[in-house]
Amino acid sequence: MTLIAFAIFVGWYVFSWLFRSILGLDKALASAIIAAFVAVFSLIFAYWKEREKARQEVHREKKVEVYSIFFEMVFRILKDSKKAEDAQAYVESTELQDALFELMKGVLAYGSPLVVLAMGRWKLSAESSAGNQILLIGDILLAMRKDLGLSNRGLTNINIHQVYVNDDVEAFLKGTN
Repeated sequence: MTLIAFAIFVGWYVFSWLFRSILGLDKALASAIIAAFVAVFSLIFAYWKEREKARQEVHREKKVEVYSIFFEMVFRILKDSKKAEDAQAYVESTELQDALFELMKGVLAYGSPLVVLAMGRWKLSAESSAGNQILLIGDILLAMRKDLGLSNRGLTNINIHQVYVNDDVEAFLKGTN
């Protein structure tokens, strides 16, 4: 805490000294120095923003790759759910376990805190009801969309499932409670 206070004090002292020094100069020279400071600051800021954007784009590509694993798992289970034995075989398969391991590894490395927390809640409630699982998967989908920079306006952890479910999800959830 004292180090922060000391840094603020030194920063204020240097800023005050620069300000007084510039005010003591000829007006033309002072305006040129101020313009130079603004130009240098603008260049540094633009460079910093560009680097941040490039870093986010690289991470976004990795996030899409990682989140695709989750989408593939969910849609594979939905597709196989038409045939109960296929769905159960996939749920118990090493293929799913390997995909889950890769997903968790990727989420820890590239996922936002919202995605990590939503994924953790889902994993902790593996034995909960189907209705609760649907809500938790909805939370994960919303967190992933937000992390990728997509809008979730108007979406809830219930109605997001309506894209790939033919039945009324809200009515189903009321029936499971």
